[in-house]
Amino acid sequence: MDIRTMETNLAEELRIEAIDTIEDRLANLQDAIRRFSEGSLSSKDALIAIRLEAHSLKSVAASFDMKALKALCHRFEDYFFNVNEISKDNITDIQFYADRMAECLDAFVQKKDIDISGMVRSLPNKAGFDVKDISVSEIEVMLVMEPGTATKIVTRELLECGYRMVNVGSTMDAFQLIPTMKPDAVIVSRVMPELSGVDLACALKAMPSTRHIPVALIATDNEKLKDLPKEVPVLRKGIRFADDVAEVFVKLGIL
Repeated sequence: MDIRTMETNLAEELRIEAIDTIEDRLANLQDAIRRFSEGSLSSKDALIAIRLEAHSLKSVAASFDMKALKALCHRFEDYFFNVNEISKDNITDIQFYADRMAECLDAFVQKKDIDISGMVRSLPNKAGFDVKDISVSEIEVMLVMEPGTATKIVTRELLECGYRMVNVGSTMDAFQLIPTMKPDAVIVSRVMPELSGVDLACALKAMPSTRHIPVALIATDNEKLKDLPKEVPVLRKGIRFADDVAEVFVKLGIL
């Protein structure tokens, strides 16, 4: 057996192992849903178990370049962005995510492409924010900011405007997810580790696959903005933030 054949066989073995691992994680997820629904698993323990499976699923998906499943797992983790306990109201949403992740795995097994950008727009919106009286639009906004209180405030303001929200805490993660998810708009903080917000905006506007996606930058001053593409507007955090976002989205043709 030559080296090329050995490498092919090893790659296939690893692929099968990854598929088996994901199937096991999805089974564990279903078990957590069942046990919580039956009352044998507490709300907090259910949240811990489900978050653990979600993180493990994303790690395996990333290791084997399962782009659709990785994007969906990120959205699943992001669903719990502001959640401290699982409620029965969340179970239908969690089951919906689990079913879609199973579809992504099936597509990977059959080596079929899947339109994740269309699928993510059917996903339940972020839990943990009391915005029940808000009519949710079909506008998908990716907010790229480090986790923290400021991010939760901006997220709430955007949710209260009716946008569908996904949070990404790293510009490197955003760089990988945006071409797959294809959000309607990206809002990125200027101050970020790794790539800065300006770097990410420049990269997105330079790539043919993402240059059509509107991008806005959150900045508190005009320093270090000289390299920002002219078509990227600047937003300022404050009492007019939501109104400024709406005005920018109108100018960018989103609203």
